[in-house]
Amino acid sequence: MARYALLISPRADAAYFAQSQEVARAELAAHMPTAEIESISHGDMHFLTLEAKAIQLTTLLRLSFVQGVFELTDGGLTPVNQTAEFALHPDFIWGEKYRGKTNETLTQLLINLCLAEHPLAQTLVDPMCGRATTLLWGMRYGLKTAGIEQDPQAMIDLQRGLKKWTKLHRTKHKLDQGWVHKNNKHGIGKSLDFSADGAFMRVVTGDTADVCTLLQNRKFDILATDIPYGIQHLGGKNTRSPLETLKAAAPAWLASLKAGGVAAIAFNSYLPKRDTLSEVFTDCGLEVLSTQVEHRMSESILRDVLLMRKSL
Repeated sequence: MARYALLISPRADAAYFAQSQEVARAELAAHMPTAEIESISHGDMHFLTLEAKAIQLTTLLRLSFVQGVFELTDGGLTPVNQTAEFALHPDFIWGEKYRGKTNETLTQLLINLCLAEHPLAQTLVDPMCGRATTLLWGMRYGLKTAGIEQDPQAMIDLQRGLKKWTKLHRTKHKLDQGWVHKNNKHGIGKSLDFSADGAFMRVVTGDTADVCTLLQNRKFDILATDIPYGIQHLGGKNTRSPLETLKAAAPAWLASLKAGGVAAIAFNSYLPKRDTLSEVFTDCGLEVLSTQVEHRMSESILRDVLLMRKSL
């Protein structure tokens, strides 16, 4: 065992704002529940410290708030000469900019919270995937991913971005478009398949409540998604609350998870309230876990994550 210091990245401040250290501590504690975590600062640099084994360094380097890991020695801080071992170039995640994009650091947090509960996960679904930030993050972790998005323009934008970054970084890949068919007759959703670095992603255009049909009843280890906040974009039927959409979709979301699977949903805790959102999914049979990472984005958005598990 050695003692390590985890440098909190400025990206964490941009994602979690004034609560960045609290969110960082919660994420670290989810992966290292028995560790004694301490905070230290050197000027404007803030660290979380703990004792860990060398074999755990890859996990530490993959935490959403970590800019670098240092070993604490008598001589001070020594940088650890190791990488997070991600697949795909980070441009696939960070390179695309557009209105309403889910924060890339938050997206990684969702996946990490799920992996802390389900470290052997191999598959991920995002039933409100937008332009696939969560799915691409999943691919970087080596997961096979799939998602549903109702906006047809999102798939056009996604394909454009994938072509750009695979060409720029000379990434060997396969990119195909087609249709999901029902009963081998008519197409019910346009699909885009992308594979690279041993990982796979499928995006299908359609209604999130039809996730099981559109993904042909595949089941997944992880469900991770960022639902409408009612500020920059609206929920179903142009209402500010996404609650009715979620009530309609919750049974299908549950059905898309394997037994023992884990779900992480980012939401604005002003609309809906945490207890109200929890009830939607507990009524379907999911168990709400204790992890909370509440942090203020703006006067109108107090973001949190609802972490849940499907019973075995």
